Amino acid sequence: MIAILTTTLTAFSQTDTSSKEPVKSFPISTVRKIIKDLKSGDEAKAQLKLSDSLLVVTEGKVVLKDSVINTMKVKEVNYVNIIGTQNEKYNVLEGYSKKIEWDLKKEKVKSKFKSILGTGVIAVLTFFLITK
Repeated sequence: MIAILTTTLTAFSQTDTSSKEPVKSFPISTVRKIIKDLKSGDEAKAQLKLSDSLLVVTEGKVVLKDSVINTMKVKEVNYVNIIGTQNEKYNVLEGYSKKIEWDLKKEKVKSKFKSILGTGVIAVLTFFLITK
């Protein structure tokens, strides 16, 4: 059975190229230049991959910094609004203070007037009591 299988199977092999055509080869200096160019190309590809990865990392950092900057801008706007609100509150309180000071002065004048008037009335009544 092995004999039948081996005879029915076909096999392919490479033909001898040395007898038909001579092998072409490059001079050693040219081969060295080709190897040098291939190495520099491989180095350039590796450097390009490294540059691309650094670019991705840098873009990530830029995105992070942009988000921090935007957050700080929002906080700044909030702080400006808080300061504006505080200034308005202080202006309202200052207005109330001035109104209260004015009312106090009016009350002081009224009390002085009342005390002077009361003293005058008492003096007039005393004068009438004494002269009668």
